Amino acid sequence: MEKKSLNLKGKTVAYLEAGNADDVPVLFLHGVPETSLIWKEILPAIAANGFRTIAPDLPGFGNSDCFDEISTWDRYEQFISEFTEMLGLEQLHLVVHDWGGLIGLSWTCENLDRVLSLIISDTTISDEYKWHKLAQIWRTPGAGEQLMKQIADWDAFRTGMQPAVPFADTATLWDFFQVFRTPESSSVVLQLYRSATMAKVTQYKGKLSSFKQPVSIIWGESDSYIPVEFAFKLKKESLPQADIHLIKNAGHFIHLEQPDKVKSLLSQHLDAFK
Repeated sequence: MEKKSLNLKGKTVAYLEAGNADDVPVLFLHGVPETSLIWKEILPAIAANGFRTIAPDLPGFGNSDCFDEISTWDRYEQFISEFTEMLGLEQLHLVVHDWGGLIGLSWTCENLDRVLSLIISDTTISDEYKWHKLAQIWRTPGAGEQLMKQIADWDAFRTGMQPAVPFADTATLWDFFQVFRTPESSSVVLQLYRSATMAKVTQYKGKLSSFKQPVSIIWGESDSYIPVEFAFKLKKESLPQADIHLIKNAGHFIHLEQPDKVKSLLSQHLDAFK
């Protein structure tokens, strides 16, 4: 798939899109270190089932310009409102992964009437979650900046990522790498992780239980970044109506590791709305 782009308040936003403009939209939000390309196998299949599928490169990632201001969790929520308004997406199904879940689920809490359903993968809002080792370093001033200098080397980045996403092609990994290429671009990741306070987590964790529409939770059974127990915590604490689907032989990046299984589960979820 080829990315499209639009100008949003003077900034370029790159995105993937498939399907007819008149079809019900499905918005896909990626995480870190990802871009819209994590969805490239998924979007055409869902569009073929009669939906308009849209996946932006979040600002600062892939081919999208970064914000002029600090790249905080709150600012990305604001971006979702701006992006959906520009594309005329009044009501939508929302599919999220990793940091796209933190951003998208908190946005959902403030836009309950706009979200027709949720499909959540490998993300958590639990105040019991302990950041994985890489995230802990990024959240630490000084240590995070030092690590970013190492990741800025393409060969080092590719070597480090391949065990986690062994099925990702070079073009996808290169797209993921863009946010790490310079100190200015990598600051986007540091700012985002450092904006995640426990107060913020607690604030919207309580609100999410107000969402009553259908929910599917899809998780890699071998996720080493966010253990599968957090899929069940999410259902128990906030979304009791959710159906949980565990994908065997998959880790955190299920959309690249098991795309056919993910496509099948998304189609199964969305078929109820046709």
